[in-house]
Amino acid sequence: MVDTERAPVGSELEMPIMHNAAHYRNPSLKPRNIMLKTVKDACTLHPATMEYQSAEGVEELASTVRSDDRGAAFFQRNYMTQGMEALLDGGLRRLAGQSGQAVFELAQAMGGGKTHLMSALGLLARYPEHRADILSNETQSLVGDVTARVAVFDGRNSHPKHLWGSLAEQLGDEAVSVLKPFWEDNAAPGKDDWIQALGDEPALILMDELPPYLLYASTRAMGAGTLADVVTRAVANLFEAALAKPNCCVVLSNLANTYTENSGQISRLVKNLQSETNRQATSITPVALNGDEIYAIIRKRLFIELPDESTIGEVAEAFADQVRKAEDSGYFTARSIVQIEEEIRSTYPFHPRFKHLAALFKDNPNFRETRGLLEFSARLVRSVWNRDTNDVYLIGTQHLDLNDSLVFSQVNAINQGLRNAVARDISDKGSSHAEAINDQLNSDAGTQVANLILSASLSESVQGHTGLHEHEVIEYLIDPQRKPDEFKAAITELRKTAWYLHTDASDNLRFKDTENLIKRLQNDSGKLPQDWVDDQLRKWLERALEPRSKQAYQNVLVMPSLDAIADAIKHDRVLVVAKPDGGTPPEDIQRFFDSVEHKNNLLVLTSHDSHLLGDAESRFRELLALERIQKDIHQGGNEAQIREAGDLKETTEEGFIQSIQSVFNRLYYPGSEGFLAPATIDNGLKFGKDEQAPEAQIEKYLASTRCDQKLIMDLDGEMDSVISMAESMLWREGQKREPWKDIRMRAAAKPEWPWLPGSKGLDQVKASAFARGMWREGNDGYIEKGPFAKEQTSVSVTPKSTDEATGELILQLVPKHSGNTPRVHYCTDEGVSEQDPVADSLEEFRTTEPTLYFLAVDPDGNHETGDATLWKAPIKIRHEVHTKPDHRVVELQSTPKAALYYTTDGSGPREGFEYTGPFPIEDGRVLVQVYAKAGASEQTEKFTIQPSGDNDGRPEIDPHQPVRLQNSKVRLDTTQSVFQVLVDFKDRNVSFTQVRLQVGEGEDAIEVNFNSRAVTPAIIESTIESLRKATNDSDAEVQMFIRNGGGDFATGEDLKRFAEIAGLQLKHDNVSQ
Repeated sequence: MVDTERAPVGSELEMPIMHNAAHYRNPSLKPRNIMLKTVKDACTLHPATMEYQSAEGVEELASTVRSDDRGAAFFQRNYMTQGMEALLDGGLRRLAGQSGQAVFELAQAMGGGKTHLMSALGLLARYPEHRADILSNETQSLVGDVTARVAVFDGRNSHPKHLWGSLAEQLGDEAVSVLKPFWEDNAAPGKDDWIQALGDEPALILMDELPPYLLYASTRAMGAGTLADVVTRAVANLFEAALAKPNCCVVLSNLANTYTENSGQISRLVKNLQSETNRQATSITPVALNGDEIYAIIRKRLFIELPDESTIGEVAEAFADQVRKAEDSGYFTARSIVQIEEEIRSTYPFHPRFKHLAALFKDNPNFRETRGLLEFSARLVRSVWNRDTNDVYLIGTQHLDLNDSLVFSQVNAINQGLRNAVARDISDKGSSHAEAINDQLNSDAGTQVANLILSASLSESVQGHTGLHEHEVIEYLIDPQRKPDEFKAAITELRKTAWYLHTDASDNLRFKDTENLIKRLQNDSGKLPQDWVDDQLRKWLERALEPRSKQAYQNVLVMPSLDAIADAIKHDRVLVVAKPDGGTPPEDIQRFFDSVEHKNNLLVLTSHDSHLLGDAESRFRELLALERIQKDIHQGGNEAQIREAGDLKETTEEGFIQSIQSVFNRLYYPGSEGFLAPATIDNGLKFGKDEQAPEAQIEKYLASTRCDQKLIMDLDGEMDSVISMAESMLWREGQKREPWKDIRMRAAAKPEWPWLPGSKGLDQVKASAFARGMWREGNDGYIEKGPFAKEQTSVSVTPKSTDEATGELILQLVPKHSGNTPRVHYCTDEGVSEQDPVADSLEEFRTTEPTLYFLAVDPDGNHETGDATLWKAPIKIRHEVHTKPDHRVVELQSTPKAALYYTTDGSGPREGFEYTGPFPIEDGRVLVQVYAKAGASEQTEKFTIQPSGDNDGRPEIDPHQPVRLQNSKVRLDTTQSVFQVLVDFKDRNVSFTQVRLQVGEGEDAIEVNFNSRAVTPAIIESTIESLRKATNDSDAEVQMFIRNGGGDFATGEDLKRFAEIAGLQLKHDNVSQ
């Protein structure tokens, strides 16, 4: 930026500003180039401004009204406010006897211009020669050349003769003679005494700082009260006397806004006096601080000369144009351009927002309103005039130079509670956070932002408004040569670093005297144990770098021990995140790489700069601390604190991500020359998602020419060249057959071998080479590479399923090396030939044979016919246990049908009994072993048959002796079973009891109960025939039931036969013999 302070106005070095505000208002106008002047170029300072002190305070009121130059210097620097005009008009009219208003109160707080107004009235009352330049014609005609005695009372001075004695000595000898007895007797003059003392000549009484005097007087005991009680009565009587004298005027300074917080007697006295004043006086405000008067006063006091309206207008239009551009860019919604220009014209050389910011702290207890604002403005001007660059077009609080002791003292006097905020965050000889932002942005944007927010934070009022929203800060700061984005960046950085900057519920920024989350964050983060932080960072990196596609690496180790790396690379390709040590690559890693065997499984991610990791670790430490702080705030904080913590976490996390991305910018991979080859990751490794995910970026780099295409991502497209490389690099020279484990080992050991995608890439190469006939695998685990002699035909046989309905096995036949239209012949013996049948379906060949021989034939004759393939059906052996009346039998079956041999005594089944049908077994646990043979197929099975469950055992029945069945329930529920009994026992000596017959079904059924009567099979048969006739159905269904009964049998053999037909198990309690 050109320093126009050293460039004369209009020289070639003066900064041109393109201005088109007029064009904005009237599109027909073309933009024009204007040489915009800074305030230093356009304004002339008053000589005292740079060291301005408001020393003309109330203590100089008396000397001012009696100045040797009769007020000439005073009126040269005077600005006529509305309040002054009202006081001069009303006060002089009263002195001329032209007004009924005798008492005036100047209603403004300390430093609000009251002394100045009293001085102006006192000078005009004594020296009429200045009236023509100041008063209106009407007032002059009414007042004329009348002069008045002027008596001044300053409550901060010592008054041994009390208030009335001090005034009497200034009013004349007559007043002294009247009032002397009262000060000597410590008594208050009455109304009449005051009237006599005032006399007939015009008299102006100016009383300032009465409350301090009353405070002093309240300590002096006098009679039953204090001197303060006497003073209050004396002043009230003076008011009454002034009203009685048509040419007497009393002016006193404000009482209500001073000493109102004092308790006890002084508070009561001030209130009493104020009540009397309110009854008698007219209130006048010396200076309207919320309007433009204060600017006029400041300009009058601080500047000798200001530029003409044209120059000011150019500045106003240039500012308005910048505001419009910022609004168009979406930074804020501004007022109308015309309004902005008008405001600047009325407040120049100060920024229009200056008065709004000053209004925020004007009510602070120690701020002296007009005088304080004058002094504050002088410090602002001093800051601008002392700037290194001449670049200020409107003066604002953003230009405060708080490294200047005078400037800092002024701000500190307004609000001493923000000293730490200033020192840490705003200005500290280059060491503050804002000044660090200046260095970062190469401008003073950081300080301007901080100064502006500070000025909006100076209010000490509990209910007062403080702070500015971000868009307000930007609107206040832009000027013809400053754009919004630099201030936006400065705000963002200040939010991240400032210790005393806070955000309220409306998102307003303000400085407070308490440390914010940033400071707490820095304190708490510094207390976290280093080992724990390292462990958390390691886990974070492990999660961020976790392999998901696993194309380049299958495992990740963050800052591990060398032993851990050595173990991991035996199994997978491993990404090792190494702590940078300044070496390229880190020395420990390089030595390790040289020493290990599986060196082609090592990938290293690190940095070229060991200092970068320290910054990332610091930011990560803050992130960890902030997570803990958030938990505390969520438990006991308010909504604004919760939001602030959330915003801070977001920015802290963003900062950490940016920092960690700049750290890891170097990859080392096994290079073709046998050492770790480097690859620089442009702008660092991103920790994003999808294509910006770390793993995806690493894969992309490794597959690029930057890494000599170390990683082959398109394996299918490169398969031919990969197979060729494998044969030349992974087989020993002169060898055609190699153990597969040795091939895999060489791929993991040779740095020149490329990386294939995933952990199964080499297996894919093997499978593809097999499919192409380029490699083949022996039964000994060796892989043989081609070229090979042409293969003979063969066929593989695979069982698919069994057709349960037909018992056929369904086979899939796959001919190999048999041409495009292969034939498969089959036969049950090994002499199968082309004369044997041809399989009709290769996909679903059906057979019930246990053994077949298959022969594949190439009809095209390209391959010789190979050996037949023997297929042996898997024999499935099944068993089933059947319970007979007095024993159990085992039934065996096989699929396909086979010769079966069995044993039950534990001996081998090959030499066992040939199975010809179900065989009996004992009731206890029985081991049945079976051997099956069908053709060339053999199968052996074992079955353990559990005990029958009859704990008492079976009764021994003599097959030749009579026997009785009793207490039994028998159900013969089919016609076949009923007639089976009748046929088998018709001619045998057998009878049954408790028999019930049922003939027919449903509603047409007929039942006959024989109860305890014994019936023979013949009787039963005859009964059935009768019942069938009765139902007219000779084929009616028949069922026979025995309920808790039984029968008598001629022999035990007959009983067993009946039990077998009925499915009845014979036990001790239902058999008697």
